[in-house]
Amino acid sequence: MDLPVCQLDAAAIAAAIPHDDPFLFLDSASLEAESASGTYRIRGDEFFLRGHFRENPVFPASIMLEALGQLAVLFLVAAPSPQLAEKQVDPAKIFFHSSDEVRCSRFCRPGDVLDMSVKLKRIRHPRASFQGAITVAGERAAYAEGINLMFDWKA
Repeated sequence: MDLPVCQLDAAAIAAAIPHDDPFLFLDSASLEAESASGTYRIRGDEFFLRGHFRENPVFPASIMLEALGQLAVLFLVAAPSPQLAEKQVDPAKIFFHSSDEVRCSRFCRPGDVLDMSVKLKRIRHPRASFQGAITVAGERAAYAEGINLMFDWKA
């Protein structure tokens, strides 16, 4: 794995992608030419934890997939990738298309830090495909063979 080329904090991430609080699940990120890694600390005050589940807060698997998708979006708009060098992706024109072979294998709870990674598998306008994984303290929490996004270029 190459050394990180671009590192972003929460403020830079929020400025780069269209997601925002309370639905932004990236605290920091490192972008490389073909991959990205990021972290999110489950604070415990997230609105959805009040009911998921009562007196037993568990970070939803769907939100784990969302977090990986946000990291993939960040890659598309900010990574120093040669495949994205000639044109800029419009952050307002990216949306989730599909996911393939998603598996969750660990409960994630308040206080856990999600260590996320996405690797570009293929990009061909208007679709980008990534492989994604989440670990917590070195233990696999979630995996997606495919996170597929649709996008368009800036005018």
